[in-house]
Order: sequence, then C-alpha cells, then structure tokens
Amino acid sequence: MDSVKNARARTVPLVDELVPIVDRWAAGKAPDDWLFAAPEGGPLRESNWKRSVQWTKAVAAIGLSGLRVHDLRHTAASIWLAQSADPTVVQRVLGHATASITMDLYGHLLDANLWNAARKIGGITGASSAHGAVPQRAVVDDQRPDLD
Repeated sequence: MDSVKNARARTVPLVDELVPIVDRWAAGKAPDDWLFAAPEGGPLRESNWKRSVQWTKAVAAIGLSGLRVHDLRHTAASIWLAQSADPTVVQRVLGHATASITMDLYGHLLDANLWNAARKIGGITGASSAHGAVPQRAVVDDQRPDLD
C-alpha cells in the first residue's frame, strides 16, 4: 500500500487478535484498494474516521479527552523501544525514512535499556550486584534511571 505521506509502500504488522478482523474487512477488496477508504474512494481522512467511530465520545468515556490518534502511534513506538525492539524495525513500522529519525524522536527511551543491558551482562558473567546499583561516576547530569 502506498502511504499518503510519502508514496512509499510499507508493511504494518498486526497483533494476532486483529488478523481475523482485518481479513473480514478486506474481503472482496483488491490488493491495491484502501482498507479504510473514504466513501468516494481514496484514503479516509482522520477527521472522518474519528467521527465514524465517535472518537471524542469514546476518549471522554475513558477519561482521556485530550487523547489524539497520533498519541497511540507515539505510545506504540515508546513501548516497542522500551521493550528493546530493534530501532530499524520500529523505523520501518512507523514509516520513517531512516532509523536516525526514529532515534531522534524516541531515543531518550533507550536510556534505561543501557542499564538493563549492563545487568544482563553482569548476570551472564556472575558479576551482578545484589542491588543492581549503577556506579555514580557513570552518571552524566544525574541521568541514572531508578531501577527499583
């Protein structure tokens, strides 16, 4: 599928629970058709989609009135990177031209992963501390994460 923003095709992975739903939605559509098309064809604009799913009412019902659709994208990227997903995979899913764009936006989320990686190495070598302490001299501008 061509994305609206940059006219490049990309694959977007789905969680297993969504596959049958998307399969039903796509039934009868040509491979090049938009999965979620506007009534007149072409891409569905966010404002029309939000109106069709009653977005404002739904987010108010869960107490998140200010939630934007884009916030869900940011949340997904944040979770993937916090869970040590490969930044180039996250870059491809998000449709960024380069992994450096992804890292410029989300790289700050990897700081805790540095300390978790050190813990894993310590666990392999048997050199981990009982408290998971981070040496004070390794901290720049007091950026040591709270690991407890």
